Amino acid sequence: MTAPTIPWRGLAALALAATLAGGCDRPRSPSASAPASGTPQASAPTSAAASPQPSPEPSADDRCLDTYPGAIADTAFLPGTFGEEKGDLCYQVRPARPGEEEWPEEDHLPRVCATGTLPSEALVADRRGGRRLWNSSSTPGEFSTDVYDHTVTRYSGSGARGYLADLRAAVNRCGAYTRDGARYDYSLVSAPKLGDESLRLALTRRYVQPQEGMPREARYLIAVIRRGDHVAVVFDHGWEGTPTRTPAITAVFTQSARLLPTP
Repeated sequence: MTAPTIPWRGLAALALAATLAGGCDRPRSPSASAPASGTPQASAPTSAAASPQPSPEPSADDRCLDTYPGAIADTAFLPGTFGEEKGDLCYQVRPARPGEEEWPEEDHLPRVCATGTLPSEALVADRRGGRRLWNSSSTPGEFSTDVYDHTVTRYSGSGARGYLADLRAAVNRCGAYTRDGARYDYSLVSAPKLGDESLRLALTRRYVQPQEGMPREARYLIAVIRRGDHVAVVFDHGWEGTPTRTPAITAVFTQSARLLPTP
């Protein structure tokens, strides 16, 4: 498996950053100190008309259907979650039109059931998240590359409490399912309480057929942490099919809880 794909919205941001870095030259204005001349000046040769350019391809952002305000501050996330090389995650992707490249269907939030939407989704007031590529090793000079998604959602009404209740009910109701050549099975695991309320989920993913260079089965941890009307979700993706070491990712869970806005 190749390195985890950087969120496609971030690729558009990277292209824009590269364009801006190149800058542009403005035509200079005539010098105010240039002496006036009574001799008519020869007209500058007219440049050839620009050849028609093909219509630009739709930008990656055009594929995202999200309409969240996206006003949740960077301070709710660990440093390095946002940057030039990656942007905000997209939670609702428009299906590809004929001739468009299919984007991989990635889970940024736990998809406990094969189909359906949690009732608390109707109470989402704002949502923002990013993908963090980080060195999970605590040993000086040692590097262990891993990836996780970090989402913070602000709910209206009872939505924040409802989201955790919806997840508990879904784990008990739904069970394992198969999607895109792999079997997904969510379970609840015990863990210390974080914030006002929290859940720890485990996702066991098993490929139906062996994948070259990938473990056949892996178990990833997911933290769901509520403080007031905000909920943080940290979804571990590890690296090349191997989950992040438990002590390292659970330290991230604890740090993300501390960053949640205080009511």
